[in-house]
Formats: sequence, C-alpha cells, structure tokens
Amino acid sequence: MTRPIQRLRLAGAATVIAGAIALAGCSTQMPAQEVDGSSAPSTDAQSVLTFASGQQAAAQELLDGFQGAYPQYKVEPVFIEQDSAYIQQLRTQLSAGTAPDIFKVWPGGGDSMAIHSVAADGLVQDLSNEGWASLVPENLRGLSGLDGSLHSLPATIGGIGAIYNDQAMKEIGASAPTTWTEVLDLCVDAKAAGKVAYALGNKDAWTAQLLPYALTASLVYGPDPEFTNKQVAGEATFADSGWSTALERIDEMRKAQCFNEGANGTGYDDQMKLVAQGEALGAVHVSQAVSGAQQYAPENVTFSLAPFPATDNADETYTPVAPGLNFAMNAKAKNPEAASAFLEYAASPEGQALFAVASNSTPALPAPSYEADAINKPLIAAQTGQRATVYPDQTWPNTQVKEEFMISMQELFNGTLEASEILNRLDEAMQG
Repeated sequence: MTRPIQRLRLAGAATVIAGAIALAGCSTQMPAQEVDGSSAPSTDAQSVLTFASGQQAAAQELLDGFQGAYPQYKVEPVFIEQDSAYIQQLRTQLSAGTAPDIFKVWPGGGDSMAIHSVAADGLVQDLSNEGWASLVPENLRGLSGLDGSLHSLPATIGGIGAIYNDQAMKEIGASAPTTWTEVLDLCVDAKAAGKVAYALGNKDAWTAQLLPYALTASLVYGPDPEFTNKQVAGEATFADSGWSTALERIDEMRKAQCFNEGANGTGYDDQMKLVAQGEALGAVHVSQAVSGAQQYAPENVTFSLAPFPATDNADETYTPVAPGLNFAMNAKAKNPEAASAFLEYAASPEGQALFAVASNSTPALPAPSYEADAINKPLIAAQTGQRATVYPDQTWPNTQVKEEFMISMQELFNGTLEASEILNRLDEAMQG
C-alpha cells in the first residue's frame, strides 16, 4: 500500500531555512514493504544500491529521480513505516552486517537510530569530505554528525503546529487561535457544532509527544534555549520548569473535551481521517502529516498550519522547526560508490526540491526552484523571525527519556497519571 502524496508546484525564488533542532521520528502505521525496483535498468550486482526508509511515496519519488540521473545504478528499497519496527529491524541488520547501503536516521540524539547513536557505535561513514558537505548549514552540522564530523545528510526541514481543515474552520466561523484562551474557546465552539477541535491518534505512541512539544516551544525552549544543557549540568529539571505548565494545559484541553473520544485507541490514519473529513477542525502535528489528511480529504478541501499558542500573549509563541530526517551511509556499505552518488543527488538542488515537495517539507540545503506552500510558509516565518525552537527529544542525552515520555504521555491523555509523576519519571530518566 502506498500513501498518495499531493504534488505541489516547484517554482519561484529560493526559500531555505536552517532549522534549530531535530524531530522525533514521524511515521504511519503501514506494514513493512519491499519494492523490487523492476523499472530500473538491468545491471550487475555491483551496481545495486540498497536503501531503507519510511515515507514510501515521497522516498520513491526521490529514488526515481536518482535513477533518472544515475541510470547505471539499480535501487532495491525497503520501506518500513512504523518507527519501532524500523528501529528494531535496522539495528538488527547493522549488528549482523546486513544493513542497506543507505538508510534513514533521525537528526541529533534521542533514540537508537538517531545519528548520534549510530555514529557513536561506528555504524555509519564519516561524510565530512563529500563534495556537498560544505552546503550543510553550521547549525545543522551538530545534528547531522558527532564530534565535529558529518555523518549524515539533512534531507528536509519540518515543524510542529496546528494543521487545520480550512473548510471545517470556515463552516463554524472560526479562525486559528493565537492565544491560549482562544484555544479553549475553539474547543467550546467545535463541540457546539458537533465536532472536536483537535484530533488525537495516540494509539501510535509517537503522536502523543507532539502537543507537548508545541506547548514547550513557548513555555520552555523559546525563552530558554539552553534548558537541556542546564538539565545535563544538574541546574534545571522537568518538574520545576514550564514543562509542568505544558502538561497542565493538556489536562485543561482534555477536561474541555478538545479531543476525540478514545484518543489512545485511535491510530494515526483515523486521526488524519477525522481532520480530512471535517469531524475534527485540526490536529497538532508535524507538518509532513498533512499528506496523511490529504489522501482522505474530499475534493477541494485545503489545509493550513498555524503556530500553536501556549500563553495569552501571541508575541510569546514559538514554533518547533527542525530537520525532519537524514540519510546516512552504512559503514560497511556493499556499494559505497552508488551510496555516495545517491547522497550527492539527494543534496543537489534538484534532489532537495523534489523530496521536499513530495514529503510536504522544506529543503534543508539550497534549492532555488522550491516554493513554500500554506503548510511550510509559517515554519519559514518562524525561523526567519527568530521564533523557532527545538524538538526536545533530539537534545536529550539518552534514549530512556523519550521512551519514558511516550509511555507516560499516553497515561496522561487517558487521565490515569498525574503530570507531576510524569515529570519525576522524566527527571529520573534524564540522569540515565
């Protein structure tokens, strides 16, 4: 099964942002699939490039572009859309020496397939001397490698905000909230119209982290960009910070019936269906998730993204903006020549623009033909206006924090765990 991706026009002047920090992996609930690349030219085994990623529809477009530019290589891709399955399979293959030549990694740290983790274990090539390496902006280099070296190619930039169904909002005469009070007012108006304001799909655990990340952008990481460093130094904690306010905000939303019933039993696909069909006005999500709504939307339904406020002062709102995913080369690649050629293409203006459009993202590297849409323009505005901040998990010093966080957030949304207990658990996990 392939997720259709709505194609957007490539035109206009260059618009490239260099994101602040990286994204927790984003995925859907499709089973692992293999595509045999039968449309590629017939080649010998030495010319085969093996490849693994998620986002099948978008990645396949990038691979098709690569094969058009480099017909001497045949690509054998495997697409694994579920993050947990992807991490488990790739880690097993890397340990066994059977991993593909090129594979998706997440920027920064936070889980075992983030670039800091795989680079520390010696599982990926140092790419510092590749021809495109000088194009990587300085503030992305630390998220794309370890100890001053470059170990991966940043492929896209995305963000977290409120994705709204424009027609559903117009139907009830609503506009995107710019203050916290307006968020709660929208929940009331949505309920009166027989809708919910914000769809949740927490059955896929990774989605439960997105609303807290949106809120802590304004409550923690925007006002204090050094917050994680202070935690590592023992000078700050989750419990005694704006994280406490963020979780209280979520509980306010839960009590105000801002969310769909049975959110913890609702998967990502069903969450996107609620937004696409106007049963929910929107969802606080990664910008790339708009493709999940587009595939279920009736004709002429459009979507837009707005920063999600956490206070009653609109000038205090920050938006998480970050690299979406990176590509790394296996340290034991069977075909390093083909792998190097793929990275060169993916780093090129053509490759960057193609993949950004296919994945509803913004290019991480220069791409003069790219033109942002209604989803990505607010993210660019946040970045250029210095109102962009981090995806917290990519700066956390170990994988336990994120693992504990996703489990605990499901309990919070279910109303079975107090915010204070969650933050105490996170503080314990932060200490490793």
